[in-house]
Amino acid sequence: MSEEIDAEFQSKMKLDNDRINRLPDDILVAILSFLSPIEAARTSVLSSRWINLWKHTSSLKFDAYIGRAVDATANRKKLSEVERGKFVNRVNFVLQSHEAVTLNEFIIRYDISGSDKRRYDDYTLRVDEVTQWLEYASAKKVPILELNFSPKYDESLSYPGLTCAFPHEFLTRSTSVDFTPLKALTLKYIDVDGGAIEFFLRNCPLLEELTVHESKELSDVSVCGTSLVLKHLEICYCRDLKCVRVSAPNLVSLTVQKLEELVLENVPMLVELSLPWGFGEISGEKLCNAISCCNLQLEVLNLSVLINPEEGIEFYEFPEMPRLKKLVVGYRDLTEQSADLLPYFIRAAPYIQEFVLKLHSPSISTLKSTMSTGFPHEQLKVVKFCGYRAREIHVRLARYFLENFVNIEKLIIDPRPFFFTEQIPPVSSIPIENVRSRSREQLGAEVPERVELVIL
Repeated sequence: MSEEIDAEFQSKMKLDNDRINRLPDDILVAILSFLSPIEAARTSVLSSRWINLWKHTSSLKFDAYIGRAVDATANRKKLSEVERGKFVNRVNFVLQSHEAVTLNEFIIRYDISGSDKRRYDDYTLRVDEVTQWLEYASAKKVPILELNFSPKYDESLSYPGLTCAFPHEFLTRSTSVDFTPLKALTLKYIDVDGGAIEFFLRNCPLLEELTVHESKELSDVSVCGTSLVLKHLEICYCRDLKCVRVSAPNLVSLTVQKLEELVLENVPMLVELSLPWGFGEISGEKLCNAISCCNLQLEVLNLSVLINPEEGIEFYEFPEMPRLKKLVVGYRDLTEQSADLLPYFIRAAPYIQEFVLKLHSPSISTLKSTMSTGFPHEQLKVVKFCGYRAREIHVRLARYFLENFVNIEKLIIDPRPFFFTEQIPPVSSIPIENVRSRSREQLGAEVPERVELVIL
C-alpha cells in the first residue's frame, strides 16, 4: 500500500514540475524576481533550462537581516564577522553574473555595526564597494534604490556613530552617472551631505520619495524647487543637523528628527507632518511657526516630545488645525510639565477622530495639573495607548481619556515596548503577558459598554 502511495506522490510531483516547465521563460523570470537573489541563483541546479533564468530577474534585493534571529550570544561576534564578508562577496558575485539590462529595484540591507567598538575598521564597508553599488544602480537605471546599513540584530549592541562614508567624488562623474529614472531613494547610515542630497534632487526629475537616516555630514539641508515632484521626505537621526528648508509644491508627507529649525514654504499638498519638540530639538516657537505654514491642510500630526524637566517648558499657542484627523504624541519621559501640554495639543485639533499616545519609559506617579484640567472632545472616536504598562498613572490617563472624549468608540491598549528612536530601546522587567492580564483587570470596570476595549 505504501508503495502505491509513494508512486502516486512521485507522479503528482512530476506533473507539477511539468506544469512549471511548460511556462514561458518570461513568466519563470517574473516568479524568480520574488525570491532573494541568492535563492533565485540556487534554481540554476534544477536543469539546463534554469541555469541562466535567475540572471534576468527584474529585482535585486539583498537583505542580510532575513533569517537572522535577534541574538546577543557569545558567538555573535565571530559569526557576524564571517557572515559580513560572505554577504558582500555574494552581492558582488550576483552583480557580476546578472544580465538584465534594467532593474525595477536594487536594495542592499546590511548591518555595518559590530559588537566590538575597538575593531571599528573590521565592520565598515569600503568606499569603493559603495561606489561599485552606486555605479551598478546607475547603469541599470533603477527606479527604486536603497542602501541601508543600519543595525538590526541587537539595538543595545549597536553604535549610533558607526556609519559608512559616502563616495562624494562619484557624483562628479557627470558623463557616467545617470539617475534620471530614480523614483525612490533610501540612504541609511551613510554620511551624505547637503551637496549629495541636492545632486539627487537636481538630477532625478522623477524622484518622489527620499529617506536619509544617520548621516554625520548633514548640517543644513535645502529641499527646494518649483519643479520638484517629491511627495515623501524623511530625514532622521542626523545628530549635527541644524536646519531643514523645504519648498516643494507636491510634498505630501514630511518626517524630520534631530534638528533645531524647520522652514516650510510653498507646501500646499503637505498633509502629514512628523516633528520633534523639546530639549536639543525644535523650540516651541519654531514648532508653531512650522505648523502655521500648513495648519489649515494638515490631516496627520506626529509630535515626539523630548522635554527636559530641568529646562522647563515654553508654552506657545498652537495654531488650530481644522482638518486634522489623527494626532500622535510620543513622550520619551512623561513629566508633570510635559503632560500639561496634552490638553492644548488636542484643543488645537477640534475635529480629530483618532488620538495616539506613546510612552517610552516609566511615567511619573502623579499628574496633578493635567488631571484637573478637562478638555471635552466630541469628535474623537479612537484612542490608542502605546507603551501601557498597567501602572496606576496609566490607568488614570485611560480614565481621563474616557471621561473627556465623550463619544469615544474604541480604546486600544498596546503594552508592547515603544521604541522612541532607533537607538534608544525601552527597558522593562514586566512580561508582556502579565501586562495584558493586569490591563484587562484594571480597565474592565473602567470602560463603559459602549466603548470597545482592544488589548494588543
